[in-house]
Amino acid sequence: MNKMKKMMICLISLICMAALFVGCTSSMSFTFNVDNGDKIKVELDTTGGYNITSSIPFSISKDKEVLAQGTFIQGEGYEMYYNSAQTDEKATVLDSGTKDGVEYIFWNYDNKEYNYAIMVTGAKTGLIISSQVSEEAARDCFSRLTITNET
Repeated sequence: MNKMKKMMICLISLICMAALFVGCTSSMSFTFNVDNGDKIKVELDTTGGYNITSSIPFSISKDKEVLAQGTFIQGEGYEMYYNSAQTDEKATVLDSGTKDGVEYIFWNYDNKEYNYAIMVTGAKTGLIISSQVSEEAARDCFSRLTITNET
């Protein structure tokens, strides 16, 4: 084989390998047994150096810096947080809606913390995810989560 042909094959091989790695994602998940009998699976897209702990409250970090913490609440707790986010004068609602089958509300409290109250579909359980880092960190953590009822 001539030198030019070998270089071309090598270049094409490198491009193919790079294309394979670009499409790769990784994730980590834990299924938590909640006091009310629900089993809630929390999955985090760990691509780019993200991690989640298995203890409660669980922590979400990137490159070993904790960005947010989460814990479980009863369904009525979700309603309480939802209403409080809309009525507390120190709270500013930033977003609300549904994502991957969970209902949520996202708010800033006193320009110091960014909180998500999440209600898991088909469960009696919700979650609170809180970040004191930034709005962007809170949004990024939430966007990487998939939360499902495994009961």
